[in-house]
Amino acid sequence: MDTPIVVDVWQLSLEGLKNADTSLFVCLSDTEKQRAARFVFDSDRSRFIICRGLLRAALAKLLSLSPVEVTFNYGDKGKPCLQGSPLFFNLSHSNDQACIAACREAALGVDVEHIRTPTRRTWVDLARRFFSAAEIVELMALPASRQSEAFFACWTRKEAYLKLHGLGLALPLNRFSVTVNPDMPAMLCSTEWRPEDVNKTSLYDLPVPGGYRSSLAIASIAPVTLNHISISSLETFPFFERV
Repeated sequence: MDTPIVVDVWQLSLEGLKNADTSLFVCLSDTEKQRAARFVFDSDRSRFIICRGLLRAALAKLLSLSPVEVTFNYGDKGKPCLQGSPLFFNLSHSNDQACIAACREAALGVDVEHIRTPTRRTWVDLARRFFSAAEIVELMALPASRQSEAFFACWTRKEAYLKLHGLGLALPLNRFSVTVNPDMPAMLCSTEWRPEDVNKTSLYDLPVPGGYRSSLAIASIAPVTLNHISISSLETFPFFERV
């Protein structure tokens, strides 16, 4: 039996952490501080500082460094990686929630989305623009009352897979399929882009507060042990005293 892969997952409540930006600002690099200064809205600046500061703190704990010693490199599509370390990680945020995932054994991607109602079009209309034919059929088979959650279950599963490969939206979303039903396990069903990934990739739905969906994609089919930590304030961040 394969040895389980350990994935550390930090679920961040940005509303609870909204006053932590001053404390976390010292964790940022000079480049990140300059980037923070360019945000027009205070709320956007605060969330950037909180997410980057806690990302650095989490990675610093795993690497036995200080947050400012964590050094990032960036892929062609902008996905960050660690300079001189095999530790894989990814960050996602939406509205008042953020998620950080890290793993030593395999590359990964994570996504979190705030579930919202459509504005001018239905979720099926939007799915027809972006999703695969199989996903559209599965979404349409669900009751209208479940389609909002199903749309975002599908979206987070697809986005996590894209982020695993550092692609963003460079790969058309209709070139691969995942499970859509929010009550069914997350799974990569097919991919025209890299057919071999079906037998090399695992998807997992992550626990999040009501009104959100979150998914993890990992480049392995070995069993996964999730170490899930919910962070709602600096006092609940178990190693902040070391940053």
